[in-house]
Amino acid sequence: MLDPKTVLFGLSIKHIVEACGVDVTTARRWKRGAICPPQSALAILTGDLGFLDPAWRGWNLIRGHLVSPENWEISINDVLASKLKDAQVRAYQAEVRKLRYELAEAERGGYEDQPTIDDWDVKIING
Repeated sequence: MLDPKTVLFGLSIKHIVEACGVDVTTARRWKRGAICPPQSALAILTGDLGFLDPAWRGWNLIRGHLVSPENWEISINDVLASKLKDAQVRAYQAEVRKLRYELAEAERGGYEDQPTIDDWDVKIING
């Protein structure tokens, strides 16, 4: 359980009101300890997503960015573009595999030489 004193310390009343959507009076009561805020409000104020799912413990939402426990940030646009990036990487990897195969074939002599004129199947007509 989150400790209200620890979570609320250093937060302004205005921030509590905006983040939790409560009345100014309620935020003041929470701040001075007259009323204990619900755990959901404390979780919102910490930004720790572990409250929603234990797998996300240590991950935070800070100023619209998802922040990992290692302090790596990703924006909503990066999250939305991740499927496109994955597809681009797979296409690039497939192209690299194809080119490596073709290079190995060329180095092994897998390609036939051009036919000589003697091998052509045509009649030469003297004019």
